[in-house]
Amino acid sequence: GSGQALHGGKTKDLVVKLHGQDRNLGSFPAKLHTDLRHVVEMLRRRKRPRFSGERLSLLEEAIASSPCRSLEELRQQIEAWREEDRAGFDANRYYDSDRTVGYTEHNRGSQDTLTRRSLQLSSVPTEGPAQDTILAVDLGCGSGLSTLSALNAANGLGVIGLDLSSEMLRAEEWKEANPRRPLAGERLRADLAQPLPFRDHIFDLCYSVSAVHYLASDSLTQSAARRIGQLTSSVKRILRPKGRPCTLQAYMTRESNAVETFRQVALRDGWDICELVVDQSHGKAERDFLYLSHGLTPSASRPPRCALYRHCSATCALALETWAKGPETWPVRLDGAHRA
Repeated sequence: GSGQALHGGKTKDLVVKLHGQDRNLGSFPAKLHTDLRHVVEMLRRRKRPRFSGERLSLLEEAIASSPCRSLEELRQQIEAWREEDRAGFDANRYYDSDRTVGYTEHNRGSQDTLTRRSLQLSSVPTEGPAQDTILAVDLGCGSGLSTLSALNAANGLGVIGLDLSSEMLRAEEWKEANPRRPLAGERLRADLAQPLPFRDHIFDLCYSVSAVHYLASDSLTQSAARRIGQLTSSVKRILRPKGRPCTLQAYMTRESNAVETFRQVALRDGWDICELVVDQSHGKAERDFLYLSHGLTPSASRPPRCALYRHCSATCALALETWAKGPETWPVRLDGAHRA
C-alpha cells in the first residue's frame, strides 16, 4: 500500500523477515523505514532501540498509527511471533541443503572447541593416549561437526550421531570420518523430544553441542517440561548405571526459566545433580553447559557456585574440576589450553 504521510512524503508498507516469515508491520513514511527496521531488529534481539529525542518521537508517532499502536505493543507482537515460530519449528523442514552448508561453515571452529570442552567435563581426556574404550551418543549431531570433533579429539571413543534433520545427516561433512575409527560416521535420525531408540544401559557417555535448548520451549503438541523429560529420562535409561556425567552444551541463559525447568525435570527423573556450568571455552564468549550426574550418595556435596557466575547460580569449569576430585565422582579432564 502507498499514500501520503501525515507530515508529507510517500508511505509504503514495511515488510520485514521475522521468525521465518515476511511480516507486514503496516504503512509508514518511506523516510522512516531504515530507522524502523533498526527498531524491529533491536526488539527481536530483546534490546532497547538506540534512538532518543526527536528521532524516537517521530518513530513512536508513526507506530501509533499502525496496527501495533506503541513500541510496547510492537515488542509484544514480536515476542508472540517468536513463540509461534518455536512451537511450530521442524528441523527436518527448516534445514534444506543450503542451510545445512551454511550452518556447517559458520559453526566449524566453535563446534570443535565446544565438543572438546563437553568431553572434558564428562571425564574424557582430549590429550594423550586413550585410557578407556568409550561408546558415546552425540545428541543433536547436526552435520557431523560435533561427532567428528569427538572422534578426532579422544582416542578409544566410538560415537553414534543422532539428529532430526535428514539433510544434516546427509551432509558432505560425514565423508571426512576416518574409516579406521570405531563407528566412524554412524548416525541415526531421531527426535530428542521422543524416547531415544536404543536399548537400556548400552552407552558410556551422552553429550550434546548447541542442540537441547530447543527443547526448552513448548511445541504445538508438548509442553517444554514434557519435551525435556523425554530426553532426561531416555538418557538416564540408555547410560550404564555408573556411566560418565552427561554434558549438554546449550544456550540456556537466553531462555527464561530454562535451566530451572531442566533441573527440576532431571531430578524428578532420577539424576542426582543438574548444574549450570558457564565457561569461556571459545574465545572470550561465555558458553553454557548443563552437567548431569547420577550414582551419588544422598550425602554427597554439590558443586560450588563460582563467584563470577553467582548471578545465574552457576559454577565454572575450574570449580567443577576441584569438586570432582572426590571419591564418588568422575574427574574433570581439562586440557592445558584451558589453564593458559
